Amino acid sequence: MNTSRLTYWILPILLAFSATQAWAYGTSIPASNSEAIAHTGKVIETMSSAGYTYIRVEEKGKTFWIALPEFQVSVGETISFYEQMLMENFTSKTLNRTFDRILFVEGISKGTELPAKAEVKPSPNKEAPKQVGESQKLKELGSPVGRFSVEELFQKKDELNGKVVEVKGNISKLSRQIMGTDWAHIEDGTGKKEDLNNKIIFRSTQGGVAVGDEVVAKGVLYLNKDYGSGYFYPVIVENAVFNK
Repeated sequence: MNTSRLTYWILPILLAFSATQAWAYGTSIPASNSEAIAHTGKVIETMSSAGYTYIRVEEKGKTFWIALPEFQVSVGETISFYEQMLMENFTSKTLNRTFDRILFVEGISKGTELPAKAEVKPSPNKEAPKQVGESQKLKELGSPVGRFSVEELFQKKDELNGKVVEVKGNISKLSRQIMGTDWAHIEDGTGKKEDLNNKIIFRSTQGGVAVGDEVVAKGVLYLNKDYGSGYFYPVIVENAVFNK
């Protein structure tokens, strides 16, 4: 066998071996994207702090820690998830604890079925997600450049990037105190679900709203915001305030 053919067969084996050593937490199963590694294990310890949940997982006799934006889970439950980013000697300031090795994960579900992810890739971030200990103070926004429908925000996102906008709609979903803020999903009947332009998220520290509320939401629109751990949004509104 000539040298070129030998290299052709050996190189993939070496790469596979290297990947296994780099993620030596137990059996790992490649997902549809060859770079995304899937796990299924049992929760043996969990705690939450500053918008993040830390879970110690047992998988086939081996244990390791994972972290993700706040997620409700109980000891004894089975969870399935994808790896995203490995951190060594990671210190949680709010827990006052250092983890020798911890996985920040993307995509998690309860049970043995993996979360639906067409393409799950490791995060391009080289730093751990920022920890938020306290809610940020509401900022003075000034007057909006206009009131738009949800669909219009997506249509005009480039020209509205970095500007104060306003939307009147209903809160269809509300995730509280994730990374120090509430995440309100606003819908107003415009756009299409299949086009991913029928709702938009407003991040706020205001409080006082609930799912089903009709509100006038105001905030600063941003494009391509990456908060780490798989929280990436092509369009999102920050520093939001709500009026009923």
